Amino acid sequence: ISSLGHCALSTNSSQLQSNILKNALLTARARIAREHSELHLQADRLTVDSPVPYELGNPSGLDEFGKIGDQDYTTGLVGAINAQRPDNKTKSQHDSFNRVLGKIESFLNDERLSFMNRDCGITEDPMPKILAQLLGQESSVKVVDLSGAPNEVAGIASAVIARTLFSVKVWQSAEERNQSPILLICEEAHRYVPNSGEAQYVAAQNAIKRIAKGRKYGIGLMLVSQRPSEVDATVLSQCNSWIVLRITNESDSTHVRGVLPDSMSGLTKMLSGLRRREAVFVGSAAMLPSRILIEELPRDKLPKSNDIDFDKGWQSDGVSLKMLKTISRRWRYQERNSS
Repeated sequence: ISSLGHCALSTNSSQLQSNILKNALLTARARIAREHSELHLQADRLTVDSPVPYELGNPSGLDEFGKIGDQDYTTGLVGAINAQRPDNKTKSQHDSFNRVLGKIESFLNDERLSFMNRDCGITEDPMPKILAQLLGQESSVKVVDLSGAPNEVAGIASAVIARTLFSVKVWQSAEERNQSPILLICEEAHRYVPNSGEAQYVAAQNAIKRIAKGRKYGIGLMLVSQRPSEVDATVLSQCNSWIVLRITNESDSTHVRGVLPDSMSGLTKMLSGLRRREAVFVGSAAMLPSRILIEELPRDKLPKSNDIDFDKGWQSDGVSLKMLKTISRRWRYQERNSS
């Protein structure tokens, strides 16, 4: 059973491929609803966007007509795609189906994305537990660390998180929204909503833009970045409060000045002269535009983001062969703490 969402399709026949995938997703989800009564789902009420697990199937080994030998492949999403094929042997009419299956096969073969297609089992509805990972009551703060993830993985994961949170708020009642507002904080925001059209983050950009424009649903957005000039200008313009620390780069200063209201843009002249921990605080969250001093944290509360001490490091022993073997293993298998 897979939690795979939508594949990215960007060819001249993308609309046809998109329709093929949408129809197959609806069929695969409806099939699970009918076959697993313990989920208590009504198959005839599901849509292509309904968050329902489904069996993915395996496209490897299929011929260009969706068969293994002389048998049609009918398992899961792959089988639902094959079911839409024309009943003939004209290869050109099967191209769009094979391209969709090729993208799914590439997805399955990418070990970096394996966390998205593991078997979740069907014993009960998994959706409440999935949502509890982000919104559970045992902790009011949830941290998702994507710092070491490749761009392809981080883009998909951040898009899914943002879309999930927004959808939860959309489908809550007005009273429920008032009881459980959400603040989504994007650290290193220039990675997730870049000012350039990076293909890996298109889905994340769209999801975060939607949150930025939908504050009435009870979900807020905080963007944190050391390079504001690299953050999408549309998203920045939706921010109604700013805490700006020292900026010495001219392009960053110009970018900040461009998105601030005209009455506040003059404050950017002092940004290059701010001291450490000093910031300009402006916007609807500040009663008056202010120059503030951020509280100094004790050593045990500081984030682990200090620069490496090169002088101390170069006085230590060099990297041993054993350590290099350990690093090689972590790198190959994407295991941060393996020995």
